[in-house]
Amino acid sequence: MTRKTTAIKELPKSTDGVARADQVRRVIYERALELFEAKGFANTSMNEIARVCGVSKPAIYHYFRNKSHLLETLYADITRDFFGAIQAIAFDEGGPEERLRRLIQHQAIYNITHSRFLTVFWRERHSIEDEDRRNLAEREREFERWVFKILEDGQKAGTFRPFDIRITAFGILGLLSSVQRWAPYAGKSAEIVAEHLSEMIIGGLLPLKDKVS
Repeated sequence: MTRKTTAIKELPKSTDGVARADQVRRVIYERALELFEAKGFANTSMNEIARVCGVSKPAIYHYFRNKSHLLETLYADITRDFFGAIQAIAFDEGGPEERLRRLIQHQAIYNITHSRFLTVFWRERHSIEDEDRRNLAEREREFERWVFKILEDGQKAGTFRPFDIRITAFGILGLLSSVQRWAPYAGKSAEIVAEHLSEMIIGGLLPLKDKVS
C-alpha cells in the first residue's frame, strides 16, 4: 500500500556514510514519486522535490542527475525487481500449476504493495527515453512469452484442459494489471487477495474431472 515517506531531516542519524547516503537517496526517490503521482512528471519541478525533501536543489543533484534520472530509476527498479522475480518463477523446476500459482500471487502482491510506483510507471512511460521504452516493451513481451510457456507446459502435461493459450494468457495478465486499483476495496490483505485470485484463475484451467468433488 502507499504511504507517506519522511523528510530527510527526520531520518535517524547514522555513522555509516554509505548507509546514510542510501537512505537519503531513497527518500528523494520516494518523495519525487509522490509528486509525480499527484501532479504528473511534467508538472513537477526539481525545486518542488527539494522542498518536500527538506534539502537544497544542489543536494538533489548529488544523487540524481536530473528529473528524468528519477523516472529512469523507477523503470530500472521495476525491471530488476519485478521481471527478475517473475523470470525465476517461470523457469523454476516446479510443475506448471505451481509455477502459475506463484507467478499470479507474486504479481498480485507486487502490484498491490507498489501501487504508487505502478501508477507513475503506466502514466509516465511516454516520458522515458526511446531506447528505454523499447527495452521495457521487450521485457513485457518476454513476460507474455513466459506465461504462454507455463500454459503450454500445463496443457502438454495434461495439468490444464485445452483452451486458447494467447487469449487465456492475455486475460490473466489483464486481470493482474488492474488488481492494485480495486484491491483496497476488497478489505483483505494483499496475500489473501493474491491467493484468492490464483485459486480462481487456476480453477478455471483445470480439467473438469479435477474440479468435481
